[in-house]
Amino acid sequence: MNVWSKELAIKRIFRFDDLSESDRSTLLSFLDKSLPTDIVEEQLLHRRKALRNLEAGRNLLSNVKQLYPECTFSNDMKVSREDIFGYAILLTAGGEGERLYTSLRKQGVPARQLHNFTKATFALPDFFPGFGTLHINLSLISKLCRDHSFDIPVVVSTGPEDSATARLIPSIINGHNSFGIKHLRIINQEERIHFTRDEKIVCTFVNNKPKVITNPDETGGPVMKLKKQLPGEKESTLDWLVTLGCNKIILLQATAIYNPAVIPIIASAGKKYDGLGIGIQRKTFHEDDPYGTFILIEKNKRKKLIIAEQEVRDRETLSLTDSENNYLPFNTGFYAFDIRLIQHTTLPEYATPPKEILPGLPKSPKTGYAATDIISLAKKPAVLTIPRDSFGVIKKAEDLMRLSKLGRKFGLDKLCKYI
Repeated sequence: MNVWSKELAIKRIFRFDDLSESDRSTLLSFLDKSLPTDIVEEQLLHRRKALRNLEAGRNLLSNVKQLYPECTFSNDMKVSREDIFGYAILLTAGGEGERLYTSLRKQGVPARQLHNFTKATFALPDFFPGFGTLHINLSLISKLCRDHSFDIPVVVSTGPEDSATARLIPSIINGHNSFGIKHLRIINQEERIHFTRDEKIVCTFVNNKPKVITNPDETGGPVMKLKKQLPGEKESTLDWLVTLGCNKIILLQATAIYNPAVIPIIASAGKKYDGLGIGIQRKTFHEDDPYGTFILIEKNKRKKLIIAEQEVRDRETLSLTDSENNYLPFNTGFYAFDIRLIQHTTLPEYATPPKEILPGLPKSPKTGYAATDIISLAKKPAVLTIPRDSFGVIKKAEDLMRLSKLGRKFGLDKLCKYI
């Protein structure tokens, strides 16, 4: 039975014994209605598998041969109008931007000016009025559709159902008539229960109402959500894209802006491969380099392109170069891949290194899916390298003016006025 008992709560709820008798009773009643115990046990199994994968990932380069991956270079690409045919674009816009919010407050921006705040929709200074990076990206895609007289289906992923991004982004998109994009769908990212290191749920009380602490299911969550049928829809978003003639997806971050040439170049390069990672060439490669790196590994005559994070790579990884003495390219977080890669496959369970979830709460891994794992599924993968100055990503307040200047340099402010 999916009924919470006091004994189970002591075992599964962080600091349950510290609650008053009244709060315990309120919490148990809330859990009985909103969180069946079998869901908790199912998510615990996912978490344990993710932690096993995390441990195995630390030894990923043991007993394998490391090779420089196949690379294609944006400067060498010849782009044609037909290259974009068959592609959909997935824009991930789920991050609420806690770091950006905090840095804006430190700069003296009043909290009232940050009402209804999300990173992807926060307006850039000295730019087209009211437009943030999400507005800009949708305007850019709309222009691509007009220029090529071709419809590019777009999926925008927000945070979980009760998040600020899930509330605000649909109203912004609807208020701009989908930016002129004919086929646009919005999906909410799934979320996971957050467990402490000793596998306990963290619960808090907000305005005397219980709340279970959760986290979005990481960077690959929006990709997996494509496979689910949405309420009121007859098909999954992935099946919807297939019916529209799509066989490939370009995954981009809605909190970045791009040189208008980048999307067609990715589309052109991706035609030859079932999985394409977008990277930046390194001229130097040091141990303290924080970026994940593309690397081809070979074991038992089988090769696989992976993205190795800082804690995984070794001295050999740092020393690999191509014929022009470029070190391994680092990952931008943008990808192009065949729909078939995920159509009948689930990404592996993923766990982050321990993260702070709430002040005073012991750090614990978050779990979900990693977008980086898409590339490791590919049978014919490659890396497309693009110039470092061909895009910009918002992380904190200082980035806003930088992206505004970059956007004006790319002419993105001019195309926004046509929306």
